[in-house]
Amino acid sequence: MNRIRQLRIERNITQEELAFQLHTTQQRISKLERHLIPLSEPMIERCVKIFGVTADYLLGISDVQVEIELGFPYPKELPDVQLQEMFYYFVSLNEEQREMLLEITKVIAGGSKTYL
Repeated sequence: MNRIRQLRIERNITQEELAFQLHTTQQRISKLERHLIPLSEPMIERCVKIFGVTADYLLGISDVQVEIELGFPYPKELPDVQLQEMFYYFVSLNEEQREMLLEITKVIAGGSKTYL
């Protein structure tokens, strides 16, 4: 399914409402959703802001919907989606949970003989 259509449906927005938000017509939204016309750069920028997703997700390049502010350098290209997903969940943890996750990871990887 087209990501614009998917996001529009998930948020319960009509094509007309989305067209208004994107400063375009309902017909253009319909054509975008059916892959009859390409997304322009300004349209990508507006969709990213409206839906709160990354351009890569919108274009189907990535399955990670949002970028995360980590407070430390974040590699632009992580090796795989699973690593991106791990970062996503990691930043939502508090310090104690992060320490626990690190210990569990060490045990699983065989890098520590300490068991919880």
